[in-house]
Amino acid sequence: MKLAELTTGIGTLLEPESGELEITSITHDSSRAQHGSIFVALEGQETDGHEYIGAASQLGAVCVMTSNAKKVPCCIPILEVEDPRKAMAEVARRLYGYPDEQLKVIGVTGTNGKTTFTYLVSALLQSHGMAGRIGTLSYFNGLSEEKASRTTPESCDMFRLLGEMAANGCHYAALEISSHGLMYNRVRGMNLRYAVFSNLSRDHLDFHGDMESYFLAKQKQFELLVEGGSAVVNWDDPYGRRIQIPSRAGLIRFGQDKEADLRFEVVSLGIKGSEFDVFWKGKTARLSIPLIGKHNIYNYTSALAIALSEGISLQSIVENNKDLTAVPGRMEMLDLGQEYGVLVDFAHSPDALAKVLEACSEVKPQKLIVVFGAGGNRDKSKRVEMGRIVDQFADVILLTSDNPRNENPEDIMDMVQEGIQRPMGDNFFRNWDRKEAIKCALEMAGKGDMILIAGKGHETTQEINGVHHPFNDRIIASEIIRKRGGTV
Repeated sequence: MKLAELTTGIGTLLEPESGELEITSITHDSSRAQHGSIFVALEGQETDGHEYIGAASQLGAVCVMTSNAKKVPCCIPILEVEDPRKAMAEVARRLYGYPDEQLKVIGVTGTNGKTTFTYLVSALLQSHGMAGRIGTLSYFNGLSEEKASRTTPESCDMFRLLGEMAANGCHYAALEISSHGLMYNRVRGMNLRYAVFSNLSRDHLDFHGDMESYFLAKQKQFELLVEGGSAVVNWDDPYGRRIQIPSRAGLIRFGQDKEADLRFEVVSLGIKGSEFDVFWKGKTARLSIPLIGKHNIYNYTSALAIALSEGISLQSIVENNKDLTAVPGRMEMLDLGQEYGVLVDFAHSPDALAKVLEACSEVKPQKLIVVFGAGGNRDKSKRVEMGRIVDQFADVILLTSDNPRNENPEDIMDMVQEGIQRPMGDNFFRNWDRKEAIKCALEMAGKGDMILIAGKGHETTQEINGVHHPFNDRIIASEIIRKRGGTV
């Protein structure tokens, strides 16, 4: 598009003749600039985009979007705007052809469960059309996948990805929408067909200040609902009941509460999956999923609410549910025919560990064996608390390395161990060699036991002294299980 056409009503072109320039892309990342790009100079807490204008120009950027033209150091056309983040979203949406209007966009916000939800809803909607995904693990445009830079990408990348999804034949787009993404206008102007609220617990208060501000940030997602859209809300969460829904949209309540539109009752929580009954518009079905813990039933039913709203029958879902798989590294079950359960999870903070361990305890294993560590060169204050939480839940503890980075693994383990009250011995071991710790846990497991390997989840490397060594908890554990007599 011509620059003038693209930016009509958005800021001021300081060199009007530049309006004839052809624009091919918009980016805030100077390394992604190319011939025909608009480069957006964002001023962050740690870096100032104005310092990278020269680099963007050398790669082909033909215009700079800024709120401070005086900081532009070189001769390049300038689009001066009041708020670069808001203007970036508006220009990107226009440039990439309003892709959110070509797709049924599903946004999910909340403290926990967003990643799992996007994978589950994509799987459940498969019979009605392909769904792209944008979230913590990766960005999938329907044909290819790229590593995620953040949970909710900047608006220029968000609308680019949605444009690719539409071009690649996707019918749906499932987006993780973080509170940071909402506050930084990364989804500004987005049309949401569904807006999902999972839950709210203490997190990101360093950014929001208090729980009320955190909640109000989440509320912003529901302002994006289109005419005839639906809010899908966890009715068992007290914050969920406070969500304000625009009059133009409907409400679908899910949970165990008797008022829920999609209600579930737990039948059993086992070491290899969960079974529950669902009730929807006078119909009932029993479902089994290879996911552990009640929190995953909440994740599943929120996705199920959308599939049912899209016209997929409950009977069809029951028949096809056998193909459901876990999200890589998120309470991922390794079932190779062994008589004990093995879970790999990304939990590497006190809150995440507590939630995962609570879910493991719900299934009442014979023994709960936990392999975990803490990352190096990160918040040291959480290490003692992580040790305390694992000590509270685990029958057997194997303390090991996570990503030690540039710290001594033994020093990290010493700090974690301060939170563990039990003495070293029959049910508490430590070994900085993570592979050996995993092997030890698997060798001591018996029928009905549960092993949780926590901290690295989907990661495929271990960082030690600046070097990323190949390391995959899932592959290592699977190899050991097979050697022990796993049948798959």
